Amino acid sequence: MNSNSYFRITIMAILFFALVSVLLKGLTIRKHLDNFYAEEVYNITYKYFFKTNEGKTFVRAFLPKNNNRQRITAEAFEGSKGLIFEKRNDKNNLKGVWLSDQEHKFKSIDYSFTFEGKSKTISIPDSFKSPTAKYNNFLEASEYIESNDSQIDSVAKSLIVNAENDKQKIKLIFNFVYEIPKAPIITLTDAVTVLQQNRASCNGKSRLFVALARNLGYPARIKGGIILEEIDKRTSHVWAEININDEWVPFDALNKHFAHLPANYLELYEGDEFLITRTPNISFDYTYEIKQRSNIPFLKASVSDVSEIVPLTLLGLVEKKIISKSALMLLLMLPIGGLLVAFLRNVVGLRTFGVFLPVLIAFSLQETGYVTGMLLFVFLILFVGVISRPFSKLGLLHTPKLVISLSLMVLVMIMGSYIGLKANIMWLTAFTFFPTIILTISAERFSTLILEDGFQKATGTLFQTLIAVSFCYFMLSSQWLSSITMLFPEFLLVIVILAMLLGRYIGLRWTELIRFRSILNAKTI
Repeated sequence: MNSNSYFRITIMAILFFALVSVLLKGLTIRKHLDNFYAEEVYNITYKYFFKTNEGKTFVRAFLPKNNNRQRITAEAFEGSKGLIFEKRNDKNNLKGVWLSDQEHKFKSIDYSFTFEGKSKTISIPDSFKSPTAKYNNFLEASEYIESNDSQIDSVAKSLIVNAENDKQKIKLIFNFVYEIPKAPIITLTDAVTVLQQNRASCNGKSRLFVALARNLGYPARIKGGIILEEIDKRTSHVWAEININDEWVPFDALNKHFAHLPANYLELYEGDEFLITRTPNISFDYTYEIKQRSNIPFLKASVSDVSEIVPLTLLGLVEKKIISKSALMLLLMLPIGGLLVAFLRNVVGLRTFGVFLPVLIAFSLQETGYVTGMLLFVFLILFVGVISRPFSKLGLLHTPKLVISLSLMVLVMIMGSYIGLKANIMWLTAFTFFPTIILTISAERFSTLILEDGFQKATGTLFQTLIAVSFCYFMLSSQWLSSITMLFPEFLLVIVILAMLLGRYIGLRWTELIRFRSILNAKTI
């Protein structure tokens, strides 16, 4: 048997095993397919504790409802004996009401549900249509949203002096409210007070933003809920919505979400309300118990259910916290990213810092964000290259010179993070997110290339590496790809097959086709 026959048989055998395994799993899970595509899943429990008073005692709280970006399932209520639970519609909101006739008794309430959420981003046009009469009540002033106050009017008019369209006006008032220093103020803060004290929490910033929007003729309202995190918390959150062309568009001026709502925002009510109301003067305590669940976006079943339905998956490792999801994703993405980089090197013709280093750099950018991370990474690597040149004139050996350069790079990282913390320049603190070992290896590769090929050629290799990093970054950002790989680890066998096929490629690289196009054209003629 010659090598070509052995090569074909090997590929067919691996492909057959992978396809059969994936097909059997696919037939098993197809009844669990879901078209909601949740990005985040949490189990939430309202936990209320109180002592009843004389007469009737009540506790009211807003309950979540389904909409196009959140789905609520598995609702359950457990409480002390003698509690009556009711659901009541309150305008467009849903309220849970717990009642007790028993006097001077300690009671507990556990109301739990599962939240599946998607992020929401809305593209805003430059100019808006005039709002219809049905939104008039969202233009009126209220006790805490004093949109007709002279101070609010003065600020609103001054902010939009140079605005050319509606979108710019909204952006200007949004930036103004965002720049107001944030403070953990737990008391109710109205819009005018925020202007006067120049500091606010989410409720004050949202009321001021709504007041400014209403003053300028844009229907606006408060929206309330909870930012879901893997912790037990007592704090709720509010943001604002502006009605633009008959669509309510979210704005969170505290966390700088412009026309965007993250996937972990639980929506509970609309209007300037309180999440919890209760009988006055009773002993009362509460907490929100929040637990994040790993999920597969295209499946209704939970990760634990899928692990039971389909035994040969990696989901159980994440569910039982044997390995973190991010660490497992890096492990799975290394061969996929390596194949991508190998393609860019062997077929496209890019020069990169190794095969797997671009994947590791891309993984680091997941923490900093793409633009900020790329700029900081380029700065640090070029800093090492530039700072090493003066030391060359001192006649130092390469290795000690590299140690000096890397030491100075670490000092710059520490100083940048310190300055960012003190001056509240958050992007500077992103220096610390880069794993030092990845930066060190990259800086060492860059310094070695400078020594061997010169600074210009080394810089060219650096920027070609960044092209590969960009491809890897957007591949790593795909939740679908990571979910499919965890569900079907056999997919890595396909990577093996593609790598084998790539290993047989002996054609010209694409960059060579461009470089030698004049010769190739002459040869064709």
